[in-house]
Amino acid sequence: MRPTAHHKIPFRLSLIVVCLSSFLAVNRSSANPQGVSSQTNILYITIDDLNDWIGCLDGHPQVKTPHIDRLAERGLLFTNAHCVVPACSGSRAAIWSGLLPIHNGVYGNGQKIERTMPDAELLPLDLKKQGYITMGTGKLLHGNSQRMFDEYGPDYDKWMPILPDERTISEKELKDSSPYVRHEIPRLGITMPLNQMPRDRRRGSRTIDSFDWGPIDRPDEEWTDTESADWAVEKLSQKYDKPFMLAVGFYRPHQPLWAPKRFHDMYPPDSVVLPELPTDDLDDLSPTARELARYALTSGAHSTVVENSQWRNAVSAYLACISFVDEQVGKVLDALDCSEYANNTMIVLWSDHGWQLGEKEHWGKFTAWERSTRVPLIIAPKKNATRKGFLPGKRSQKPVSLLDVYPTVIDMLGLKKRSDLDGNSLTPLLADPNTHWPHIALSTVGRGTHTVRVSRWRYIRYFDGSEELYDHQNDPNEWTNRIDDPEQANIAKRLRNAIPEDKSYSHFVRYNHFKAVVPSDGSKLMLYGPKVEMFAESKDVSKEYPNIVKHIGDYLAANPNAPKHLNLN
Repeated sequence: MRPTAHHKIPFRLSLIVVCLSSFLAVNRSSANPQGVSSQTNILYITIDDLNDWIGCLDGHPQVKTPHIDRLAERGLLFTNAHCVVPACSGSRAAIWSGLLPIHNGVYGNGQKIERTMPDAELLPLDLKKQGYITMGTGKLLHGNSQRMFDEYGPDYDKWMPILPDERTISEKELKDSSPYVRHEIPRLGITMPLNQMPRDRRRGSRTIDSFDWGPIDRPDEEWTDTESADWAVEKLSQKYDKPFMLAVGFYRPHQPLWAPKRFHDMYPPDSVVLPELPTDDLDDLSPTARELARYALTSGAHSTVVENSQWRNAVSAYLACISFVDEQVGKVLDALDCSEYANNTMIVLWSDHGWQLGEKEHWGKFTAWERSTRVPLIIAPKKNATRKGFLPGKRSQKPVSLLDVYPTVIDMLGLKKRSDLDGNSLTPLLADPNTHWPHIALSTVGRGTHTVRVSRWRYIRYFDGSEELYDHQNDPNEWTNRIDDPEQANIAKRLRNAIPEDKSYSHFVRYNHFKAVVPSDGSKLMLYGPKVEMFAESKDVSKEYPNIVKHIGDYLAANPNAPKHLNLN
């Protein structure tokens, strides 16, 4: 069990002690303290499921993120940054390895890089090999993060402050549930789920549901993200004789959308601004796109949220979780500024992907639309060696990818760079945010489904060949699919051709509610489905549906010139 609040020194007092100790240490050892490396350190902050709802990105008019915003004023804010995969495992595998899913094998949460590439040279391992001390805490990889670091602090636990023995639903509670599974937690005086909604996923599960939101009135110290921030503060008060990487992974605003009550109080549900959703928003999309929007793939269904009058409560809770994490980010930034490493530490902050709160009738991530792929990305060089041309507080509107973070870090630290990295160093944009940038931001939503983002346009191609095109200059909410507009045919063609060919697979086939992926090497096709699993790709069900496998195989054998992206209705 984690220590309770009364076992800990209050954070504000501990930070004062840290700052005072650091001040005395710096003054004792003058401008070049013994045991402190003059090389560049890196503070590497990651946030889970945070979309563009931060103040400096103007994603939501009411959000309060003063600490992330002040980091943006210190560094360069990339306003058109996008994830590689809009799901935790795929996104983080790409960022930490520097490789696209077609090279690291991780397309979604159904795969983990420790299994697809057990010997992958992840960023902290690369830095360690080049002389860095590496430390991490919280959610970093979607899997075993400890193996990447010399020292690993508190791990994340999405259910805290609910304790492990309080999370299991009894057989009686499952049997008696109507219309939702009620689970009492007497110690906290609450009944789960807080939102009092029926489940759209895992209906028979005996674990409390993660698609939930609301305040839990417990001290900050009982939450995972507070533990990670406090550990990072402690690490920044210590001495190191080598340059270091300190990676801090925050879990919120990932669901369940719980935070200490005072953050929920900042956003009264009756007054929150909801995302706009035209009633005909899905009418110009393919059946594949509409089903992806409406399936309860990573969260719950929009219809359930609306029918239970929970939309405002959910938006309020998401905003509360953002402000909670922002405060933790602020604690770590304050500790760095109070430390003897304040001037020779670069800072990187990103979120692994976005999150939809009803836009296009979708909740969660793993879609190819803007709210699911757009993320905060801020890079601040160290203070004592300003990069040529860099000016703090600037913005770059160029389309960039989180895949670009790995090569950028290596360049900024002056280290040797691997030749196989798929991303592009962002250092030219740090020197001039408006310089020529010929690159795209590519996101992958399972095998065969890709979206390309450039300065003005978003293009989407689903695995069955259906397409979408959006003009962000005139349609920032992506309400009008322009793919059939003859005036934009050349734009669509150019962006379609920008998608790298995945030579590992010869065909991607939709057949009713199933998706078939046919390897190029002649091995047996993989079948995913029905319905939700068509997109999630968590389990190959080809052995369970031999007739469907035979039907698809027979068609492809009889039609050798069938397109790579195919819909068999």
